Amino acid sequence: MLHQSLRDLAEQAPLSTSTATARGVLREAQQLLRNALDHRTPETALTGWFSGVVRDTLRCPAVASTVTLTGAHARGDALPSSPVEWFGEDAAFAGLLRSAGLEVGGDTAVTDAARIDAGLVPSPTPQRPLLELAVAHRPPALQIADGLPDPDMPADIPATLLQPISDVARWAAPGARSTLDRLSAGLEAGALTEDEAEALAQAWETALALQFRRWADRVDKQDVTLGDLPALHRSAYGAAARMVAGVLRSLAGRHGVALA
Repeated sequence: MLHQSLRDLAEQAPLSTSTATARGVLREAQQLLRNALDHRTPETALTGWFSGVVRDTLRCPAVASTVTLTGAHARGDALPSSPVEWFGEDAAFAGLLRSAGLEVGGDTAVTDAARIDAGLVPSPTPQRPLLELAVAHRPPALQIADGLPDPDMPADIPATLLQPISDVARWAAPGARSTLDRLSAGLEAGALTEDEAEALAQAWETALALQFRRWADRVDKQDVTLGDLPALHRSAYGAAARMVAGVLRSLAGRHGVALA
C-alpha cells in the first residue's frame, strides 16, 4: 500500500491549472520518492506511481499536451532518472520537465518497440525482431583482471540490466504494459519458461533497487565501474547480469537468433 502522501499527489497531478503547480507536483514527486525509499516502499510500486504522475501531468489543464508518451513512462517503469520520451513536438512540456529536474528524451524515433510501448499497435504479438533487439542488448561478458572481476569494467545499470529485460518482456508479451506484467503474461503464453520469467523478474527488481539507490545518492548521472559499487551492490549487479545474459542465451538458442 502506498503512503497517503503519494496517493494525494497522484490525485493532484491531473488537476494542475498552472505551470507552476504542475512543476511543483513533479518536484514534490521526487521528494516523496526519496521519503518512500527511506521507508522501504517496493521500487516496483514506485515506478508505477511515478510514471502515472508524469503521464497525468502531461494531460493536466496547465499542460494539455497532445504528444504520445512512449518508453518507460508509458509502460509504468520509469525512475526519476529515466528520460521522458514521446512522439511529436512540445517544447513547453520539455521545458517544464527540465525545470522540474527531469530527463528529457523528447521526440523519439518511431520504431516498432516504441510504438508498442506507446500502445499504438492493436493486439501486438511476439515478433522475432523484438527478440533480436533484446539479444543485441544482452549484458557484456564479465572482464577478468588478475583472476578477479575487472574493477574498471563499466556497470551501466540502465543499459545492461533494465534495457535488455524490458526488451525481452516486450517481445514475450507486447500486449501487456509494465515489464513485470509482460514477464508474467509471457510465462502464461509460453514464450518464457518459469525459470526464465523468475530470473528476469528478480534481475529487474535488483536493477531498480540499485538504480534508485544511485539516484537517491545523487550519483546516477555519473559513469560507474564495478569498483565504484559497494561490495553488496557489486555482487547483486553481477548476479543480475549473469541471470539476464543466461536467459538471453537460452532464448537465442531456442529461436535461432545469432549471438554477436
